Amino acid sequence: GPAEMIKDELSRLLPAYMIPNKVIVLDQIPLTENGKTDLARLVALDAVRAASSARPYVAPATPIEQWLVEQWQTALKYDTVSTEDDFFDCGGNSLIAVAMINRINRHFGIRLPIQVIFECPRLADMARRIEDGADDPSLRLVWLGGKKGGRPLFCWPGLGGYPMNLRLLGQSQPLGRPFYGIQSYGINSGEVPYQTISDMAAADIAEIRHLQPHGPYTLWGYSFGARLAFETVWQLEQLGETVDQLVLICPGNPEVRHARAADYGRTASFDNPIYLTILFSVFSDAISGPDLDECLRTSRDEDAFVLFILGLYPDLDAPLVRRIVHIVGRTYEFEYSFRELAERRVAAPITIIKAQGDDYSFIEASSGYSTEPPVIVALDCDHYGVLRPEGIDRLVAELQAARTAGTVRHH
Repeated sequence: GPAEMIKDELSRLLPAYMIPNKVIVLDQIPLTENGKTDLARLVALDAVRAASSARPYVAPATPIEQWLVEQWQTALKYDTVSTEDDFFDCGGNSLIAVAMINRINRHFGIRLPIQVIFECPRLADMARRIEDGADDPSLRLVWLGGKKGGRPLFCWPGLGGYPMNLRLLGQSQPLGRPFYGIQSYGINSGEVPYQTISDMAAADIAEIRHLQPHGPYTLWGYSFGARLAFETVWQLEQLGETVDQLVLICPGNPEVRHARAADYGRTASFDNPIYLTILFSVFSDAISGPDLDECLRTSRDEDAFVLFILGLYPDLDAPLVRRIVHIVGRTYEFEYSFRELAERRVAAPITIIKAQGDDYSFIEASSGYSTEPPVIVALDCDHYGVLRPEGIDRLVAELQAARTAGTVRHH
């Protein structure tokens, strides 16, 4: 319908955090006598009221709920906040979520992890979690969709390690099973990123086995997360476990065009414009545009880059930006050596989903890494569009056919 078409078009023009949660199509906008939008009449329209009243209104009953209502009113820009409202259904996105948790921790003097917004998206549930005052970091497995109770599906996000952009995939994935994004260790305060991809995978296996003690496991990975997913499969198989499906979504980096790209290699340095572009994309979901140009011009070191990102996204805080920068800096250089990849031969069936314009991935430059030839699918979406509304339906359709082995398909 037109609302979906508008959102699809906006997703091609705007970064993900600016896409509106809801689009309401009206025949006309009510105006005042001066020709300006009449907000009072606008919010009173049946179509607007119907779109905003999916849940019954429940007034805040405690001081914590009242404080949260005021924060939601400011952050999500609407007035009649109910304690039954869901943060994401009301327009919350990754930047607002991070800012909200930071604000909660500062105000109440606690240390809730960033992923708590996924566990408690309803305002009343968040208020109860604050009342508990729990400082534990909780599991890094973030439930993003599917029916709870069945055999889980685990998926790693890209560089930066925050699984927010996997949420649409989690809600749309064709298997209907509980879908968990695996958040990187290092996102929350007090966490230090692991030194090697092997250590990262071993720690993630401990998290996975806490929820699912034994296989068969289903593992997906997006972008850099594809490398983690592959390493995790290999380690699980060394432990005698089985993996029934490994899906590598956009395993190559988005191609950054630069006249001297070959001169820089994979060095995580602020002198490297390729690395700086990828680092910028972790926050912006873009590898071009005037903001990137200004970032490349001014960000000569970590301090300057952090200041630039805070200027673009003032709801973030400097310590969190630095933690994400450190995760990207550690993981950007992770590459299998020839010997390491040669010894990693997995039995799990592999599907590789290639995005338009991506560089070759770590796995495409090798052979012998799997018992059976992988299924390779080429989509006509770019690296970021695959997980956005315009690409998710095509991605899900291919995932439904992912068990058809031994073919290369182009769509």
